Amino acid sequence: MDMRYGIFCPVAKAAEVVASRWTPLILSELMKGRERFIDIQQGVPLMSRSLLSRRLKEMEISNLIERVPQGRSHVYRLTEAGNALRALINQLAEWGSTYRLPYLDEQDRNVSYLMYSMRDFLLHGRLSELPAKCVVHFEFTNVPRRDHKLRNWWLIKRDGDIDLCYTDMGFEVDLQITADLDVLTRVVIGTASLQKARIAGDVVFSENPRLVNKLINALDLVEPPQMRLLRVPEQPPPPTILPMPLNLRKSVKTTSRAA
Repeated sequence: MDMRYGIFCPVAKAAEVVASRWTPLILSELMKGRERFIDIQQGVPLMSRSLLSRRLKEMEISNLIERVPQGRSHVYRLTEAGNALRALINQLAEWGSTYRLPYLDEQDRNVSYLMYSMRDFLLHGRLSELPAKCVVHFEFTNVPRRDHKLRNWWLIKRDGDIDLCYTDMGFEVDLQITADLDVLTRVVIGTASLQKARIAGDVVFSENPRLVNKLINALDLVEPPQMRLLRVPEQPPPPTILPMPLNLRKSVKTTSRAA
């Protein structure tokens, strides 16, 4: 551990392990059921791979997580000590939702985190509201310079699951959504009205009113808007492997064939 307070205060000893930069966010992703390195990284998109790898090793040394062999690789799972932090992470989420989310600024805009958050809402909510097979194309405006290659995303439902892709895989699109990234982020977390955003032209849907309504219901976007509390499950979810994004899946297969 890089940070030691040098006293036996229990708050200090806990903070040495839990309060280092990025660690609470990594814990949150693990508590949502993320197990593979790539899944965890999706929840902390601005964190470099090298730093994430270092933090995971530090968390393993601190007995917050353990590496479990799986096939030719491994996954990360919380230990008893790590799972005991669920209430603390949810208290942080509740405090942040109440006192910080209403004051987002341009530095908080992140298109990857928004898309993966929407996928989480669907996976753990009303996914059945959507048709058995559908493709929704999102095109974002007002995207930060760092994300200029991620302006377009495809949300793909098939086989009872949700895939994400940020390159065009050639699927026929059922619904096109053009949105200001900042406005749609506020709509999804419940601090802005979708109805007002549509009237202002900040969120525009193509002509498919039935699918529009199904998507709104599936994402639980209500009027007037209500703040969404982004909690982690109170109990560990069963071990599961979330689908790898389609574009990454394709690149992995290509690399494997080349090898």
